[in-house]
Amino acid sequence: MPVVPDVLSLIAPSSDYNVLKRFTMPTHDGPKAAIALTFESSKVLQSLYTLMLKMIVIQIWYLIVLVGISLSAKKHRSHNISIANVIIWNAQAAPLDIVKLMFGYIAHISLYALMWAILAALAWAASIALSLLVSPDLIIGQAAPVSGNAIYVPEYSPITNTSSYSLRVNEISTPANLRAIGAADNLTTNANVNVGKPSTSIDAFQESVYQLDYSYSLTDIDFGLQNASGLLLTVNGSCFTDYTWYNGTDDSPDIAKDVYLIFGSSNMSNVSTSDGGPPIATFLLNPAPPSAPFGSNISYAIVVSSFARKSFTPGLDPWYATVALNGDPLGAGYIVARGVPPLNCWQTDVWSYNNVSKSIDDLEQLGALPHSLVLVFQHFLSVPRIINLGQSLGTTALKSATGSQGRYFDAQTSNLHDDLQRLVLGAYEATKNTLQETTKFSRQYQDITNLVLDSNGNMLPGTDAFVIYTGNAAALSIPMLIAVPIIAVLLLGLNFLLTTSLPCYALPWGYVDALRAAVIYSALDTEETNDQWDRTTPTPIFKADPKAEGVVYEARVRPKYDRKNRTLSWHDPKHDTPA
Repeated sequence: MPVVPDVLSLIAPSSDYNVLKRFTMPTHDGPKAAIALTFESSKVLQSLYTLMLKMIVIQIWYLIVLVGISLSAKKHRSHNISIANVIIWNAQAAPLDIVKLMFGYIAHISLYALMWAILAALAWAASIALSLLVSPDLIIGQAAPVSGNAIYVPEYSPITNTSSYSLRVNEISTPANLRAIGAADNLTTNANVNVGKPSTSIDAFQESVYQLDYSYSLTDIDFGLQNASGLLLTVNGSCFTDYTWYNGTDDSPDIAKDVYLIFGSSNMSNVSTSDGGPPIATFLLNPAPPSAPFGSNISYAIVVSSFARKSFTPGLDPWYATVALNGDPLGAGYIVARGVPPLNCWQTDVWSYNNVSKSIDDLEQLGALPHSLVLVFQHFLSVPRIINLGQSLGTTALKSATGSQGRYFDAQTSNLHDDLQRLVLGAYEATKNTLQETTKFSRQYQDITNLVLDSNGNMLPGTDAFVIYTGNAAALSIPMLIAVPIIAVLLLGLNFLLTTSLPCYALPWGYVDALRAAVIYSALDTEETNDQWDRTTPTPIFKADPKAEGVVYEARVRPKYDRKNRTLSWHDPKHDTPA
């Protein structure tokens, strides 16, 4: 049946996360107890709770009216105040009507009418404001607890870590990097990411050295961690153009090649015309281990292959500086010069929790995360995330390459600042999605083991202590879910008890029910010597003589409007009509 899939989609819309399950939602106001629902279901529930919030305000308003009118009606009042009490009591369900009607008495009972007009206006405004201000506190985010069965972290196995194995691990990791750079391209600015403008200086070889600093930070909320409130990752890095690494050329008859000695003579890197296509960057990690685990810089290099790329416009940037080109068949007048300086970079990642800071190697010592999640973060973030991102993206890593056509690109608009900014934003997004992406890795290779499973194939404790951010689910505050109905029912019950006389007990302020329109009408529609109205309740009933069978008693009074004088009154025709 077509209905069955629709129902199942409301109960279990995705295998990546769970709904109808209690969890801890990380928020800027601290962790909150929540339960996940599908987003469609949450909208229905939010509408219901909006109505309950309005009902809470109106019940409070009823209590205010009860107190005010019972005190006022008990004393000797003027005619105008007395009739105002009747109006207020009968129109209390519509505060705006009271506001409108009280303006008719402003000239006669100014303070009294104005007081009730203001109170009624506040009640109406409060019913709107409370639903607008409090309802968002019901849905505290679009997230749901991750399903443990969906978590898969492809492990770099020291036993089977052959070239083929590593390539397959990189293959299933590439989509995550593509999603990260795609998200980065949609970001114009981000408050958590900063890539400074280049600063220049002159080195010993009279070359202009460009330096760019970058930084970003992520919190437990960004990672989606349920039980690590206050955890903070701060990343700081810096890059500068290093002309000292350029080691000349090594051309062959068909290929022009530039040679670089990165981090010493034993680490050689080449770029050549055989690289072809758009500008491409190679990322190299400094093989020398840091001297100290914490506070030390992890060094890496970015070597860009851009020389011999052609442009129709001149370029001045260190990575894309051009010289004149003659005789190009497509009319390009410029070509990138040789000796493009690589970037010499360092990066420091500091994890902080409860005023204690550690490196990624000592992350578990902070006590913020279970061992399983420490393994996940160490697996993906032990080296600067920008390195894996850039290597995985290949020819699509640099912004200058996104608009290129083969070996042709626009040198004038290309620059290393924009390239590095794109990579840093991508690294930020990839770092933020470290846990989210564990539900998206392909499981196509059976020999690539799951890092978060023990030797028995069971998930390590605490692995699922994070949430999945998704537009298809909503996290609802459990305290709000419980408190709003309880308050609504309590106020409703309190109003019922305070306004309903029981057979065994008469309310001291029960006289206010005499202000009801039905009671007043029954007092008008009667004869002094023969009152046949039962007024023991706020809903009077006319009781005819049981002996007068077949007789229909018409009302003794009827509403009347004198159009000539424009006056309202009640008319008494004084007659009975036999059936």
